[in-house]
Order: sequence, then structure tokens, then C-alpha cells
Amino acid sequence: MMEKQEGQKESEISERSAPPARTPPRPPFVSFRGNCVHSLDDKGRISLPSEFRRVLGDQERRGVVLTNYISEGSRCIEGFSLGEWEDFEGRLREKSRFSSKLQKLENFYLSRASECAIDGNGRILIPTYLRAYAGLDREVVFTASIHGFRMWDKRVWDAIFAASEQALLENPDLFADVDL
Repeated sequence: MMEKQEGQKESEISERSAPPARTPPRPPFVSFRGNCVHSLDDKGRISLPSEFRRVLGDQERRGVVLTNYISEGSRCIEGFSLGEWEDFEGRLREKSRFSSKLQKLENFYLSRASECAIDGNGRILIPTYLRAYAGLDREVVFTASIHGFRMWDKRVWDAIFAASEQALLENPDLFADVDL
């Protein structure tokens, strides 16, 4: 414990000597893996891949959150379990609300987020504005990502994958910097 200096209050000593508050541990991360193709119906509903529903487990009852995203210069939809999204929002609340970067993120990413229920048949209804943003036609590819999953128009995904594959063929060390 720190010694009291002349004119110093006890409360000032305890505030400075107290250990920093610990951030509570985050719950285990939900990891989606792989990819698959599903078809949109005429109402804009699509079946969430069974592997993804299995990963969601009990969280499936709560649904998923979808929002617009840009990857490799192309538009897609990014999806999260509701729990992961709430955790993300909580971490954003710790940032300064006056940050111009945070405001841009809110304007682009958060403002377009939509909580989507999973119906009894394992389908989600993708909001019209997100389908239009990502250019989703009939065939949609679900792909895993580090933070959740993405949904792409199949033609866009095929081009993205082909470009990534070609880059790797031309430079086999392409992923060396990602080495863990």
C-alpha cells in the first residue's frame, strides 16, 4: 500500500493503489467453417446451412444479425450469431462516441444491421435492402470468416475465389505473413 503524503486524502491513496479493473472474460467464440450454396426463394428467404445452425446451437433460437460488408472490393452480407453481435456492440460502446472512425463504422455497418429470426424450417428472411446491396440473385454462397460468416451472390463469390486462387498460384508465400 502507498504511504500517505502530507495533505493527501485516504481516498486518493486507495484510488491510485487499487489494481485496474479486469475486463470480464468473453464467452467462447462461435466458429463457422466451410462454404455451401443455397437458393433464395421468391420472398427473400434462404435456408441457413445446417452446419451453421449446428454451430449456433442454443443461440439458434435467438437468430442471427446480418449487415452489409465489403471484402476484396466486392459487396456481400456479413452474418453473426446474436451473442457475438451483442459482444461486438459492447466493445464499441467502450470507444469514444466522438471518434470519426467510429461514426463512419456506425453509419456504414451498424445502421444497416438487421436481426433475423430463424424460422422452424431453418430459414432466415434477408431484408430487401441487404439483398439489393449484395446483389443477391438466386444462388447464394455462405462462406465462413474469422468473425462470423458471409453471404455472396454465387457469381461474385466465384470471381473472388478464382482471384484468390490465382494470387496464391502466382505467389505460394502469399499467406506467409499470416503465419501463426
